[in-house]
This record gives sequence, structure tokens and C-alpha cells, in this order.
Amino acid sequence: MYFTPCAPGIIPSSAFATKALQIYSFEIFELDDSLKWPLYVYGIVAARDTLDGNRNLLFSRSRANCQVLTEKDPFLHLTGPSRAILAEYPVDFEVELRIKDGAESQDKELMSSTNHHHFCGDTALFLGCLCSAVVGLETIRSAVQATILSIRVVGGRSPFQFGVQVACSSSTEGVIADACRQVVLLNSVEKIPEDGLDGYLPLSRNVVTVKSKGSLRINIKCYTESGQDAHEVQLDFPAQHCQISTQECTIGDSKLQVVIAWSLLVRDKLDNLVEGYIFPM
Repeated sequence: MYFTPCAPGIIPSSAFATKALQIYSFEIFELDDSLKWPLYVYGIVAARDTLDGNRNLLFSRSRANCQVLTEKDPFLHLTGPSRAILAEYPVDFEVELRIKDGAESQDKELMSSTNHHHFCGDTALFLGCLCSAVVGLETIRSAVQATILSIRVVGGRSPFQFGVQVACSSSTEGVIADACRQVVLLNSVEKIPEDGLDGYLPLSRNVVTVKSKGSLRINIKCYTESGQDAHEVQLDFPAQHCQISTQECTIGDSKLQVVIAWSLLVRDKLDNLVEGYIFPM
């Protein structure tokens, strides 16, 4: 969010709307005959771009907090990226996943693989001895970064007694956002606790890549006790190069507030340092 505080008419020359990746999903498939569902998976999935070469984590879980994958739901619950992934040059993906199986000494390596992605198609494929995996993604040619800072209940009782789904999609004029692929920011079929969260939803993902001349649609729906959709609301945020957008909406008998920070992207850290921007190590 380096350029979020900028004034709209005073944008640094080191800030760009440029090519970036949107990550949608990571799916495990084609299990070896020696494996059976469910799988208790932990490890990391990360991307490295040319900005700094550091790991930009998409998934990271310890053995104590492994995720259970089933044949009906073989998708990792992604928590990243933490910033937009630049796509002007090939991106390196790294996968290091293990299976929890009794004692730690009995754990198996599910996959250790890399992919030097050249932006051919909308997937990145990984082949392993025990399974295959695929990242669902999209290359957005002129992108800005949207960081969903918060979604909070600001009026009435929480409508999320039986769970909630928050998803978003990037759209452009003439293209219906519902027809686009969605980034799931939160999906829970359990009650969202109110104590200690002060009305805020605990989003699992926050950073989204958005078309610079498009908009970001936030879709929020709460579930009934039987798991059906009870109420649903959509909010459209026109893309910005900087600053913060805030909108409020009503879902059921409650009022929600959504806050988004916008920023252009960094191509070269040295250019930013010259202009006085400090990057964390």
C-alpha cells in the first residue's frame, strides 16, 4: 500500500498500473494409489516475482494447524499473496507440502515442485510423484492493488450466526462481474464469534489485483442453519490509483461497512528509494 496516502493528482513517477497476477485457487488432484482421502496437509505455496525475489506466501500452515482436504473439496485455503504479484517477467511458484500421518516421523512429502510461469493460459501446473496440483490464476495487463482493510458490522446484531462467505471479482465496463472468477476472502459455515472481534470479519485473504479501468465487486452472503443462502449483498468499488474507499450496506437487519485501500504498483524498488519510500526488509 505504498501509494495509498498519495493525493490523486500527485502520483510519484515510480508508481504504475502494470501487469500483475490474480491468484484464484490451488487444487490437488490425481492422487497416487498409495494415498486416500482425506489428506491432512501442511507446508507452503509461494510465488517469487522480479521486484525483490522474496517469497510471497499464498499458503502457509504448520503441522499443528494442518488443513483437511477431501475429494469433494481438494482446494487449499489460500491466505495470500500479501502484495500484488508483478507479471512483467516470469513468476516462480514453489510448492512444499507434506501430509500429517500419525507421528511426525511418519509424515510423507506430498509435493515438492516448482513452476517457472510464463503467463501461458490461466493455470500453473505442478507434477509430483504422489499427486498433481494446479493454480488457477489470471494475468491482468493494467492492474492496481486493492487491499480490503476491513468488513465490519456497524449496526444491529451480527447476521453471521450460521456462517458467511465473502468473495470478490474484478470487472470492466460491459463485462458482468458475476461471470468473472471470484477470489474467496472468507468462507465459514460456523458462527463468526463477536467477542474480541468488535464486529470485524476475520478475512483469510486481503489483497486483490484489479483492472485499473474497472471495478471491484464485493459479494457478501450469510447462511441459514441448513447451510442455504439467507441474505446476500453486492458492493461495487470503482478502481482508484490511491486513497481509501468506504461503503456501507444493509444485509438482513444489520449494517456493514467495507473499507478498501488502493495503490498503484511498484516496478523498481530503487526508483522508490530515490523518491524517499522505505521498503520493509
